[in-house]
Amino acid sequence: MKKRLYITTALSISSLALLLSSCLKDSKYYVDFTKTTPLVELPGAANVSGTAGYFEVVGVTAADGPSPFNVPVNLAAPNPLGNSIKVTFKEDQAAFDTYNAANGGVYTIMPADAFNSSGLSVTIPAGQNLVNLVVEVTTTALDPTLSYVLPLTISDASGIQISNYKTILFNVTVKNAYDGLYTESGYKFHPTATVSHPLSGTFPVSTVTATTSNTALGDLGGSGYSFNFDVDASNKLVNWVAEGAAPPAPASGFYTLDNPEGVTYPTTDGTAPGTAPYVQTTYNNTYDPATKTFWMHYGYGVGSSDQTGWTRNFYVKLVAQ
Repeated sequence: MKKRLYITTALSISSLALLLSSCLKDSKYYVDFTKTTPLVELPGAANVSGTAGYFEVVGVTAADGPSPFNVPVNLAAPNPLGNSIKVTFKEDQAAFDTYNAANGGVYTIMPADAFNSSGLSVTIPAGQNLVNLVVEVTTTALDPTLSYVLPLTISDASGIQISNYKTILFNVTVKNAYDGLYTESGYKFHPTATVSHPLSGTFPVSTVTATTSNTALGDLGGSGYSFNFDVDASNKLVNWVAEGAAPPAPASGFYTLDNPEGVTYPTTDGTAPGTAPYVQTTYNNTYDPATKTFWMHYGYGVGSSDQTGWTRNFYVKLVAQ
């Protein structure tokens, strides 16, 4: 009896194994990935929406020389190939026109003299899948008031099939070395006690040109007060230019003294300009590149002709995040 049961069980297991093997080989259940056709693609375009291509913002730093950014290029295949593949790109005017027309025509196509990418080609070596096309941007050839797009499409892949993920429109934004978000601290002195207070928050320093930046005037950015400035070769802050609602120089600017206007500021905590830590020798209108910190001391007074009339007195420390 037991012998008959063992034989029945063995036959059942054998039948099940054969059935599973048959199912795995059935085209409905089994995919032989070793026979998948290799494709050349832009991995960054995998989020593509629409026919124009994927739109991606890239930031490059304003500089006298080239500022590079990378475009990953992938060979999608189960295994790397035994030979190298040259992948060629083109600046795709049609993709740009389609996207620009659908978005209000606010973009400008990147001029040919503003970038260099080694002839718009890159080689995927034998045995590799992923490489970078390096695009070098000449920021001095760009107008900072315009929004540029570099539309790149894979046009040839040495006989390898090109994926549908082949186009990216790079919105190239130019940033100078100081561009970014900063944590603000310091103190705002105002003739009205209830308006004087410590400063805190997060504020941007934004690129105007390769050498000029803009930031909020203290905590008044939301009211339209800001200013432009440069950092000179010795890391001193120079070339103050009031923007927005801020009164133009000489009714505003960088201080050289702590309280030349001689105002008694009725602060609620007893803090006064010229008393540690709020002293001109510390907040000396400089930039510390080692810590990426601005030490600022500036002010304004509507109708004044110099700092002796600036009744709004700001000590500001900005630390890059």
